[in-house]
Amino acid sequence: MSNMTQDGRKLWNVGDTAGTPRTRALAAALRSALDDSGLTARQVGRLLDKSHSTISQWQTGKRVPTTDDVSAFLAVLGVTGKRRRQVLDLARNARDSNWLAGGVSEQLAGIIECERTAIEIVDWCPLVISGLLQTEAYARAIIGDNDALAPQEIDKRVALRLDRRNQLDQRDGQPVDHTVFIGEPALRQCIGGKDVLVEQLHRLVELNGKRGTTIQVVPTGGGWHPGLMGPFVIYGFKESPAIVAIENHKSSVFLYEDDDVVAYRRASASIRRNAISPEESSGFILDVIGQLEEK
Repeated sequence: MSNMTQDGRKLWNVGDTAGTPRTRALAAALRSALDDSGLTARQVGRLLDKSHSTISQWQTGKRVPTTDDVSAFLAVLGVTGKRRRQVLDLARNARDSNWLAGGVSEQLAGIIECERTAIEIVDWCPLVISGLLQTEAYARAIIGDNDALAPQEIDKRVALRLDRRNQLDQRDGQPVDHTVFIGEPALRQCIGGKDVLVEQLHRLVELNGKRGTTIQVVPTGGGWHPGLMGPFVIYGFKESPAIVAIENHKSSVFLYEDDDVVAYRRASASIRRNAISPEESSGFILDVIGQLEEK
């Protein structure tokens, strides 16, 4: 629950802040550090004079630790250097609702944590196929187009991108409800060359309607809709407010305030009105494949 000030601003209590984009990333960072340490939550709790449940709640994001708590936690685990600084930075601003994440590590931490816990994902992709639907060759064509990355780092990032999809498919119980709106330009942008694009488009047809994934194409020429302003992803959760992620070339913005989420929900509804049905979309993609193969 949250309360409001007289000027309409939110006051977040622990239950609210535990669902913000930054606290989700913090929880993921703490889990990763603990996993790498070889210690258990119970052992760390004894060393910090904290209960086992408190340590567990820090890792799940149900409770937000103070910066001092996080500093002590990392010290016990032996986390130093750049990784320690990054986690402490998350902790210092954990209660910020909206979040500008700079750099690949922060971007991925926020995005992966949202994907891990979401029950609904609405993905608008006007120019590039969603990372959760990409083939290895298509992902490699995008990630590998960076002279600053060593081949080993490219391999690592491609594997991580593919694993994000695998994690959705391997969930226990109900799969995530993943709706993907794809702009027609994304189907025709020849990323990686014709063969790579054709393989990618066949993959879209294969995935449409499977394991909770629904793909709808938005043809060009349909007039104005808010999606023309750029891509975004909406993550819906069972017990926490939704989060909007806007991913740019070198950073991501995570939005959490009600007004922002409502605005993007309305934008997705407008995009849906401009999209063709999933069945028509599969046919549309097959037509694009045919056109490519005739060239």
